[in-house]
Amino acid sequence: MSVPRRDPELIVAGHCMQLERFVRRGGPWRPIEFGSAVAILPHPGGGVALFDTGYAPRFHAATARLPYRLYSALLPVSCAEPDAAVSQLAARGMAADEVKLVVLSHLHGDHVAGLRDFPRARVVLGDGALAPGWRTASAWRNTAHGFVPALLPDDVEQRLMPLAELPVAGTGLGGWLRNGHDLFGDGTAFVLPLPGHAEGHLGLWLPGWGADGVLLAGDAVWHERAITHGELPLPFLRGRRPAYEQVVAELARLHRERPDLAIVPSHCNASLSRIRRG
Repeated sequence: MSVPRRDPELIVAGHCMQLERFVRRGGPWRPIEFGSAVAILPHPGGGVALFDTGYAPRFHAATARLPYRLYSALLPVSCAEPDAAVSQLAARGMAADEVKLVVLSHLHGDHVAGLRDFPRARVVLGDGALAPGWRTASAWRNTAHGFVPALLPDDVEQRLMPLAELPVAGTGLGGWLRNGHDLFGDGTAFVLPLPGHAEGHLGLWLPGWGADGVLLAGDAVWHERAITHGELPLPFLRGRRPAYEQVVAELARLHRERPDLAIVPSHCNASLSRIRRG
C-alpha cells in the first residue's frame, strides 16, 4: 500500500508520573504526568518511519516481577490499548506493517515498549546502545539502567540498521550538529547522536517541519527549561554527566541562534503541546 504524502505528526503513547523537581532544578515537588512522545513520519518513498515507540500495555506485564517492578514503581505508568502507538496509527489509517523504520532514541522502557507491534520495521540504534551479552545480563543491572529486555523483539539483532548504513550529510545546524545520518537519503530527516543520558542516545532533525525545523531531542533533556534556563535534572538522570551537559550546552546554543527552531524533548509537556497545536 502506498503512503499518501502528509506531514509528520507527534502523538503521546502513554505516560508516567514523577516529581517535577526530578527533571528540572528548582521545579516544584509535585507529581506531574510525563507523556511519552512518538513521531510518525510518513515518507512517499520509504513507507512510515517512527521516532521511538512509547509505552504499550505490555510494559505492565514486563515489569510485573522483581527487579523490574522497581522500575514501574519509581515511574508509575498509564497506558491502555487505545494509547499505544500501533492503535493510534490504525486510527489514522496506517497498518503496523506499513512501518518500515523505527529510530529509537535509546532503549529505556518508555521509548521501546511498543516496538514489538511493528514486526516489519528495521530498527535504527545508536552505537553501543545494545550491549554485547545483553540477553544474559543481570536483571538487577538492567533495572538500574532502565532496560527491560522482554520489550525487545526476539529478532531485534537481525533487524538492526547500524548508523554506518546511513549516509552522512550536512544538517545546516552548525557546531557539533553540523552533520547527521540521512535517514531517507533525501535530506528530510537526519539522525543525530546526542550522547549522555544513555549509551548511543539519538535525536532526529526534521528541517522541513514547522517554522524553522523540529529537533526531536529524546531524553537529551527532559524539560525545555534545561535549554532555555539551565534547569538541569537531578544528577542520576544525566547519565554520563560531562557528555550530557555538553549536549545541553549545544542545544542551548542552537536555541539562541535559531529561536524559531523547535527543540522537543520526549517528555516535556509544554514542548509537546506547542508542536502538536502547530
